[in-house]
Amino acid sequence: MPRCADATCGRWRPERLVPRWATGLRFNERWYCSRDCVESAAKARLDAPTPTAGVPSLPPLRLGVLLRHLGALTDDQLTKALTTQRTSGRKLGEELQRMTFVSAEAILRALAAQGGVSYLTSFDVSRIGEGPEWLPEDTVRALGLVPFEVNESERRIKVVCAAPVPRAALRALTKLTGWLPEAYLVDDKVWEQAMRAYKSRGEMSANAPTARVSDLAAAASKVADVALADRAITMRHATYDRYTWVRVEGPQHWSDVWVMGAQEDPCLVEHTAH
Repeated sequence: MPRCADATCGRWRPERLVPRWATGLRFNERWYCSRDCVESAAKARLDAPTPTAGVPSLPPLRLGVLLRHLGALTDDQLTKALTTQRTSGRKLGEELQRMTFVSAEAILRALAAQGGVSYLTSFDVSRIGEGPEWLPEDTVRALGLVPFEVNESERRIKVVCAAPVPRAALRALTKLTGWLPEAYLVDDKVWEQAMRAYKSRGEMSANAPTARVSDLAAAASKVADVALADRAITMRHATYDRYTWVRVEGPQHWSDVWVMGAQEDPCLVEHTAH
């Protein structure tokens, strides 16, 4: 007879699984005797460091350098803008527009080149209604990626975002959903309108609650609760900036858990790199 997968428990799995308490729970295809053991296993997985692979990429070119390469800005104009920016506290792009040195489209084009994505000078927020029904609103807000079109056959999803391009969020979306995002950069104000327009839709979204917790222990407890309800679940997680996104899936339920500081809301994270 197999034992509980929690090494600190070691309880034998009964051969005759008649009473409900004896059936145990399955977490990531391993058998556990109780909710507490699943919680312990989930906490251990969330605590484990995430391995990094590959060679670190070079930092992107700064906005001013890109605008000069694109011929949209002179050295003298850039120097003046950087000087006034030190006292105004504005983003460089905002300062350049205020001084009428560069157009909004030129800045957007440079930021898109900086992030290696496409860009949209205008966007009809009504297209948000064509987005997926399976991505909860809180998760969209946390990622900063607003979906507006899906390709079911190729499992691709188009999203709009604001600068800087949230690379970690894009990777997390692929890892936890299996969908490949195609990002389009838009102006900050357009992104804010799109974010406000996004609403979770459909029966699946309604049955997929999103929880916000302050630490990994609380997230593990939420995972164990889903395991107790569904009896067999899988858990995946990814780190996005200061946050950890946990997705739990079972035969009847799935949910997202976001781990963040007690007073932090990821939808309020400022886009300041440009």
